[in-house]
Amino acid sequence: MDEAHLARVDEWLAKEEIAELRRLYGRATDLIGLGTEASVEEGRKIYHRVFTPDAKIGATGQPGVAGPDAWVKVVSDALTPYQDTQHLMGTQLVDITKMPDHQGVGGEATATSYLQAWHAKADGEVWIFIGTYYDKAQYTPGIGWQIYDMSLDQVSGETRKLGSL
Repeated sequence: MDEAHLARVDEWLAKEEIAELRRLYGRATDLIGLGTEASVEEGRKIYHRVFTPDAKIGATGQPGVAGPDAWVKVVSDALTPYQDTQHLMGTQLVDITKMPDHQGVGGEATATSYLQAWHAKADGEVWIFIGTYYDKAQYTPGIGWQIYDMSLDQVSGETRKLGSL
């Protein structure tokens, strides 16, 4: 393979790794939503893989926080009223602004991911949240790609009874 082809393969792999962060985030959020000590800790561990330690994290209607542990608290508080959640990632677009060098230094990227999140209460009420994640990611040597800035914007949403789905 020529060097140009290898560079395209490296960029494709980087885009997949960055998109995987958002899918891991969805899984972690659902685990935190279960509300058990073990599930929250498993979700926290995943958040620590997804985010840099000092990540700036925010969402519509929520004050921004710094770091994955602070975001665990925000998510846990927001999902307390629900017995089940499911965060579905739709379209994911990743733009590599700078590939890391051969020593793994300097990688930068942005990503946009569409979300549908379903939140069910015991009484059958379901809150559907539709939103868009805007991420800034960097390559962290020894770890890989991580999100250092995330904002979630709510686009739409509705509440309905389970029987009306």
